[in-house]
Amino acid sequence: MRSKWIVAAFTALAIQGCKQNRFDSVPTPKNVEPVTIVRFEKELFAMNPDSLEKSYSTLAQRYPDFSKLFTEGIIRIGKSDSRDFYRYLRLFLTDTMVQNANRMVSNTFSTNAEFEDKLQDAFARYSYFFPGKTLPSVYTYISGYNLSLAIDDSLVAVGLDRYLGKNTIQYSMLGIPIYLQRKMHPGKISSDVIRAWLYSAFPFHDSINNLLCNMIYEGQIMYLTKRMLPNQPDSLIFGFTPQQYKWCLNNEAAMWTHLIENKLLFTTNTVDINKMINDAPFTSGCPKESPGRAVVWIGYRIVERFMERNKNIELQELMKIKYYQDILNMAKYKP
Repeated sequence: MRSKWIVAAFTALAIQGCKQNRFDSVPTPKNVEPVTIVRFEKELFAMNPDSLEKSYSTLAQRYPDFSKLFTEGIIRIGKSDSRDFYRYLRLFLTDTMVQNANRMVSNTFSTNAEFEDKLQDAFARYSYFFPGKTLPSVYTYISGYNLSLAIDDSLVAVGLDRYLGKNTIQYSMLGIPIYLQRKMHPGKISSDVIRAWLYSAFPFHDSINNLLCNMIYEGQIMYLTKRMLPNQPDSLIFGFTPQQYKWCLNNEAAMWTHLIENKLLFTTNTVDINKMINDAPFTSGCPKESPGRAVVWIGYRIVERFMERNKNIELQELMKIKYYQDILNMAKYKP
């Protein structure tokens, strides 16, 4: 059975790189309202811990939605009117590990960090392709290495201390798995933020919750992420190593055959679906050379084929399709 899997080959990658997507040729709009990006951690850690009550109260009034999310949902010290709130906030700000994280974030991300320009361009494209959709505000924070992303109705927030680079010793000390550490670098911020917001803007809506529908939904989200960041390599957007991406290209047909022969496409077993869809060292049922979420890449390929065969369909129409299997049927996907 293992003989059907191909470990390495290089010609497919060259072929893949030659494709030009029709949406990627659309220039990034320049005369659009920029997304608000707030470096919240800079303002927070600039406060004097001995006079937090006044300083943080002013900050919370300036950013009411995010400050509530930050203290109640991210660092979890409770509501601002609770008796011990400022004592807990002071403990957080003066914690040795948190202060170290702040120093590394300050050294890694300048005031006008590269990810900010990438997000401005990506959301400018999002505004162009989806003019009726709300644009979020983007906040950055430090959580003590606990949380990468947070979402609310009008905002998306990114924990910069979770994107310091895969060689950050604190990640290993905290027991973060290697396959996740690989993705915790500055270059991954823009695609992670865009993908997180797309999940919020376009929730799963099919009445059938099986593996196939989840694959294609995830494929839609990844397809849009790529269109918002057309200059980023697929491997970076998916969080694959170059070797893992080559493995997917070489084993696309084998993966599809595996899913069909083992009757996995239409499973509604949540455990099986999560094993395939969620981050993991490798994809369940595939060799260890495979990346986690390889079936999501298959979903992306189905959506890509669908859009190639239906050039009259725009991105807005793609996201309005109610039944994900219709995408598979119209794609005539045969890897």
